[in-house]
Amino acid sequence: MSTRTIEHKAPKKQFLTLDELAAFVQDAMRSGAAGTEVVSAAVSFGGKLQSLAIDVDTAKQDPAETAN
Repeated sequence: MSTRTIEHKAPKKQFLTLDELAAFVQDAMRSGAAGTEVVSAAVSFGGKLQSLAIDVDTAKQDPAETAN
């Protein structure tokens, strides 16, 4: 099983924005995420997002999709 980790991190002393969250989701879906994968996150003590990560199974991808 081959996996690819998609990760988005906020710069030091900053937090992820809604736009960055949307970019993370787009990146994950374009990389072959089915939508059922569990997302890992690091949050600040105040509950703000610092980083997001997901492991995508690249073996499930259609070979025609990876050629584009």
